[in-house]
Parts: sequence; structure tokens; C-alpha cells
Amino acid sequence: MARLSRGSKVFLVVVVVGIAAVVVGTLFLGGQLSPIGSDVEPGQPVELTVAQGESVRSVGDQLEELGVVGSARGFVNAAEDADLVSRLQPGVFALETGMSDEAAVEVLAAGPTGGAGGDIRFTVQEGLTVEETLDRIADQFDDLSVDDLRAVLDERTAAGGNEDGVLQLPDWVPEPAEAGDEIVEPYEGLLFPQTYDVRREATALDVLQRMVTELGRAADPVPEEDQQALEARGLSRYEGLILSSLIERETRVDSERNLVSGVLEGRIEDGMRLQIDATVLYARGEPTDRVLFEDTEIDSPYNTYQVDGLPPTPISGVGNASFLAAYQPEDTTARYYVLAPECDGTHRFADTLDEHNNNVRAFRETGGCGVAD
Repeated sequence: MARLSRGSKVFLVVVVVGIAAVVVGTLFLGGQLSPIGSDVEPGQPVELTVAQGESVRSVGDQLEELGVVGSARGFVNAAEDADLVSRLQPGVFALETGMSDEAAVEVLAAGPTGGAGGDIRFTVQEGLTVEETLDRIADQFDDLSVDDLRAVLDERTAAGGNEDGVLQLPDWVPEPAEAGDEIVEPYEGLLFPQTYDVRREATALDVLQRMVTELGRAADPVPEEDQQALEARGLSRYEGLILSSLIERETRVDSERNLVSGVLEGRIEDGMRLQIDATVLYARGEPTDRVLFEDTEIDSPYNTYQVDGLPPTPISGVGNASFLAAYQPEDTTARYYVLAPECDGTHRFADTLDEHNNNVRAFRETGGCGVAD
């Protein structure tokens, strides 16, 4: 057999290393871009058991398989950033399908379900309406029903203010008792979504008050200059919450939220209607994954295809990332976006309508990822 020259050996090593890099890169991207299966409905309760000594990577694989997160790789990256490796405990955890990597990490870092002292741990996902939120809470309590929780809201409306014994609302929130007939849900956006520990004997009022109080605390990390900037843009604190809910519903990718915020701010400044499909779905009040042309003509103050500016209330609960993004919009010339044809949950952004139409065509050529554009 002929011996390879020194130069040939070097070339062969380079080729082998190059092929290995491509393979590794492909595997990495496969993990990063693997979306949650289209057949997995977000917000479904999932119980996960973590064994003694189980690795974060193994947990990530289970979470991806169960539809809790989009990819094990993304979860592992978020877990490493939060040092979950040193904090992960064995036990049973209550999660939901369609969570962000960061939200799943937060639940696992907080410890097994049940907490200390016989407390009850419950989780509410970002992006849910009040109706969906009450359902999720009731599913996680043996002694609380949706009717019990709704009664708390009805009693607060009947009281007409922060009277003793009723739900206490922040002073910057419009009074629910004064809401007109066009308002779908005056408490929309006020129940802050995250994981909570409450006493086992907690009442429906205790549970909802904890969530409303947490909403007030969500503003604590917002720098004073950002709060002043929001006011300079002509938006009240409540309108900032409304904007946050639009951002929450428009993207599930945390790294895009500030950019989406910037696009929405730019459209408002330019006198353009927001034309957000999620507001149309909210106005319809019926679950569907596709917005038809006739839907955009619905006569509703929530239909941002027909009305200028923001809807009158939030359209969902919001997480920290969306809340902060409303105060910190990215400076951008983009005015349009559509889901990327890679179907990984990210979007393609465009400055002009022509660019946007090209992006829409590319999206539709993939079959629309099984969702509306």
C-alpha cells in the first residue's frame, strides 16, 4: 500500500475535521431549531418526575418529548445560564406544554411540587386569558373551582373599589365596575403568570390576590428612565400592560420581544394600524388557529385591523420578558414581521411591504407551519 505524503496527511486531517464540524453543527442546529410538535396543545398540565442524580440533559430530553419545551438543547442552554445543575432536586414537578425554556427552568429551580410546610405549588403559563387562567388554577387545586375563583372577581366588581374583604387592585388599573359592554374581560392581564407556593388552606381570594400583587412587583426591575420614556411616548402604565400582552401573544421567542416591541411602537408612531391577528382572535372569542379575511372585518374595539392604536384592555397575561420589552423597544426601521419558514417559532422582519410580502410567500410555501400567518 502506498504511503501518504506529509501534505496528503494534513489535507486528510483537515477534511475529517471539517466533516466532523459539519455533522456536529447540524446536530446542534437540529436541537436548537426543533419546534414543539404542531399536535401538542399549549397549556396542558404535565407531571415530571426527576430521579435522584438525574442530569439536566436527561431532563431536557424528557421535556422535549413531553412537549413542555421546544428543544432539549435550548432548555440545557437556559439551565446552564441559571446554574440549574447545582440546584436541581429529585421529586415531582408540575409543568405545562408549550413553556419557554426559561419558565421551565424557573419551575425546576424552585424545587419539587408541594414546596415546604405542606404548601401547594401551582403554575400559570404566560399568554393565557383570564378564563384559561382560572381553568388552569382550578385544575391544580382540589378545593377550588372555577366558580369560586370567578366569584372573587364578581365580588370585586360589585364592590366598585378596594373595599375590605375583596380583591385589591393597583391604583393604575381602570375600575372594573366602570367597564363598558364592549370590554370582554376587565381583569384581563391582571393575574401575573408564574409558579407560586400558597398555603394549603388558601382561599380563592388568597390565590388571586397573590397573582395581582405579583403584577405590581413586576414593575420593580424597570429602570426609572424607561418608565419615563413610556410616558413620553404617550402611554400610561396600563397601556404599557396592554402593549405587553400584544408582545406576549406575537412571539414566544424571548430574544425577539424587544424587536417586536420596536415594530409595534414604530407602527403607532407612523400612524399605521397594528393589524395583530391575536387581537382578532380575542375579539372572536372562539378558539381557532387561523384568521380569515372576514375575521379582520369584525366590528370590535379589539380588532386592530379596524381600529387605531391599542385595544382597550390586555388580551392575555404577560411574563416578565414581554413586560420589560414594552418599556424597552428596540430601535428598528422594521414595520412588518411574519413567522419564519423554518417553523422554529422565530420571525422574519421587514422594513417595507414588498419585503414583507416576499417573506409571507416564503412562509406559505412551507405550508404555513400549520398555523395562521
